[in-house]
Amino acid sequence: MNPDATIVLLAAGDLSFAGGVADGIAEHGVAWAFEGIVPALQGADIATANFESPVLPSASEPPPKGLVVPERLLAGLADALPSLAVTLANNHAYDAGVEGVLRTRSRLDEMDVAHFGSGRTEAEARAPRFVEVGGLRIGFLGRSEDCPQLHARGFPGPALMRMPDMLDDVRSAADVCDALVVHLHHGVEFVDWPGPHFVALCRAMIEAGATLVIGGHPHVPQGHEVWRHGHVFYCLGNLLFTPGRYMREGSAWTVRSALARIRVGRRFAGPPEWFPYRIDDAGRPFLLNGAEADAVRGHLADISTELADPDALRQRFRETALRYLGIYLGWAQDVLKAGGPQAVAEKFLPRLGQDESRQWVRELFAAADWPAQVLRPPWT
Repeated sequence: MNPDATIVLLAAGDLSFAGGVADGIAEHGVAWAFEGIVPALQGADIATANFESPVLPSASEPPPKGLVVPERLLAGLADALPSLAVTLANNHAYDAGVEGVLRTRSRLDEMDVAHFGSGRTEAEARAPRFVEVGGLRIGFLGRSEDCPQLHARGFPGPALMRMPDMLDDVRSAADVCDALVVHLHHGVEFVDWPGPHFVALCRAMIEAGATLVIGGHPHVPQGHEVWRHGHVFYCLGNLLFTPGRYMREGSAWTVRSALARIRVGRRFAGPPEWFPYRIDDAGRPFLLNGAEADAVRGHLADISTELADPDALRQRFRETALRYLGIYLGWAQDVLKAGGPQAVAEKFLPRLGQDESRQWVRELFAAADWPAQVLRPPWT
């Protein structure tokens, strides 16, 4: 390998080919989905994103819910984007069942799209993926926190966030590549700030050898920071995603975010070049200019500034915990009315102990001076 080689990596958010996006691709082809961001793609040697649309064989009927995509709609994906590496470690991994887990992997292989974070066995799901590009060996790892869609599913499926395994895997992968990118699918949806626990975890990934850490799942941009030799993008929001009612009611920022283009070398990552965009009603991203682009950059800068202030970050997360307490209390009432106490015990209470909810519940206990250590997450 050339020790002075550098490449341009494009970091992106969530990719979903379902809904209105699927309708448009069926009519125009997959390149149609990315027409609005071509200037950001030009000059990039490799792109990386969170792939949230499990693949079904084209003859199969998609399930009524979820983000599945018929495999025929992905034809040409490798030509529409730079060399592509995607994480499959996310909460939609089982939207098409185990068949979808396996077919997603094989379909991406057929298209020469590198994938990671999911496998037929735990060892395969945890294994890094290495891509040779521009004289460099770039490594990729993907992990998802436990959540209702993944809980107790096992393998085939995605690798879960577990310590100390995650740090061990980062150290091992970093030793045998020039730069390492770690995708973490984590947090609660539609919240502009990451929780303090996730900030600490991402920084630990950098300290263990990661060059870039990229978060996903909240569907909104959550800011960026430089930590030691690397960069953390706490969430890059949606890139290709049909903006249905659920998204629009969740946050106005589900249809605004930015691509980050970074020059990467051996143990080196330069400052990100931001490409703000909006998502149209069909789910396609279009680059912004002028005041609209400045507004996105300003929003990211405001969040990023608070990442360096532990007290501000803690206050933001406490606000998040109170917001989700209200959401969950409303949901619990609906479950109680529909199914009685037994339904609450079976459908509602278990979610509070899973990774996705555990941290904001701990924050509520801390605010009430409860012994929150009983809800300590599995990665601490």
